[in-house]
Amino acid sequence: MMKKIKVNKLICFSLFCCLLFLSTANVHAEEEITLEEAIAWGLDQSYSLSEYKDHLEQIERKLTKIKASLNWQADLTGNLAADNQGGSPVMVTPEQESAELEVGLQGSKVYLWGMSIGPKLSLKKKLSGEKTDPETEFSFNLTQKLYPWAPSTEKQEYYTTLHSLKKAQDNLEWQVESKKIDWLEGYFNLLHLQEQVKVAEEQYRLVKNDFNLALQREKIGEAGKQQVLAEQVKLKQAEYNLKQVKNSFIEEEAKWYLELGLPAGKKVQLQEENIYFQQIKEELETFVTDWNDADQLMMMVTQNHYQLAANQLDQEELRQKWEWKRVERKPEVTTGGTYNYPDQQWKLNLNVNYKFLDGGAKKLEDQDYQAQLSSLEREHENLIGSLEIQLKKLLSQVELADLQVEEKDIQYQKAFLEKEVYRKQLEEGLITEKDWEEKSLAYKTAEINIKNARNKVFLSRLRVLHFIGMI
Repeated sequence: MMKKIKVNKLICFSLFCCLLFLSTANVHAEEEITLEEAIAWGLDQSYSLSEYKDHLEQIERKLTKIKASLNWQADLTGNLAADNQGGSPVMVTPEQESAELEVGLQGSKVYLWGMSIGPKLSLKKKLSGEKTDPETEFSFNLTQKLYPWAPSTEKQEYYTTLHSLKKAQDNLEWQVESKKIDWLEGYFNLLHLQEQVKVAEEQYRLVKNDFNLALQREKIGEAGKQQVLAEQVKLKQAEYNLKQVKNSFIEEEAKWYLELGLPAGKKVQLQEENIYFQQIKEELETFVTDWNDADQLMMMVTQNHYQLAANQLDQEELRQKWEWKRVERKPEVTTGGTYNYPDQQWKLNLNVNYKFLDGGAKKLEDQDYQAQLSSLEREHENLIGSLEIQLKKLLSQVELADLQVEEKDIQYQKAFLEKEVYRKQLEEGLITEKDWEEKSLAYKTAEINIKNARNKVFLSRLRVLHFIGMI
């Protein structure tokens, strides 16, 4: 029997060691990374930025396709033809049959200034009748638009695609900087919640000590059931508060990790004295900005905001397209030439084309252009009004954050003075250790609140600088 008990104990001990080893291995498997590394990862892997990156890459591919279409193009052609040379469709003699095989290589190249060239080399071989050597033929044609001068279709498409690329790049840059601020705000929230967890744990410990003391006093008759229940209620409240804060921390951490696109196994170090944060703070202090000069800040918005820049590009593109359309309405003059070998024949031509009757299409195009331009101009004015409202809101947030810092700073100073008074009273034996610990928690809470308020000021100013285009 004793031997069986020893065996069971040995098995339990082995299982315990295995579980301990596995849990330790999981802990060590987590790779700790810094805030800077986490943000760098987010810029590369975050789903929230993937849409803007995909759009940019799509435009870049389109631009590459346009460039590729301007390179030499080559086609391999083949043709097999047979006929009966006018003989009876029923009775065909071998002498009446005729078959010919043609294989060719045709090239083409288009230039942005409107010229196109097309050489062609072909071999022809008769498959019926007497055996003959293949015939070699070569032709070359060239076309050039002389008047009116307007970019080729390829160049116009290249121009509009470049504008689209510029807008996509500006949009991505704006979203990247905005996400950096959001992720920094999430980091500060986690720091704040982490400190709140520590305070809640300490509060729970103190309340639990009070509850245990009440139980002991009840045993010796110094406390009644009512006092024990009152302490038990406080304990449950402290337990609830601790669980609530811990849950908030876990939820915010999971949401922040998801935004960054961090995989399982990566853990971000939460440190108040963060080098990356300090670098950003030092850079922020180098900007000389009058936060009360709303007119100056709004002028910077109109100069730098990506939405206004996109609208101006749209207006510029529309005016340019309209100018090209007007040019294309003029009489069109093109020239070209062909050369054939072995005939050694060449031909030059000059073509004139003018559409003098279009059924009212020009008038409709004029109206369409004016309507599009008016729409873009109205959009520009509406954007300015909307951005001005957003700027005022951001400046109000800066002002409120400053006021909150003043309030929290007063509370912090008050808590600090009270802490010093209680320290002296503890040294003199006028208060208990429990009173001192409770007052220290009040000071710790005030310290957490002032740090959080200062971080909010930093973030609110950072958002204004981003909005006016300084970062």
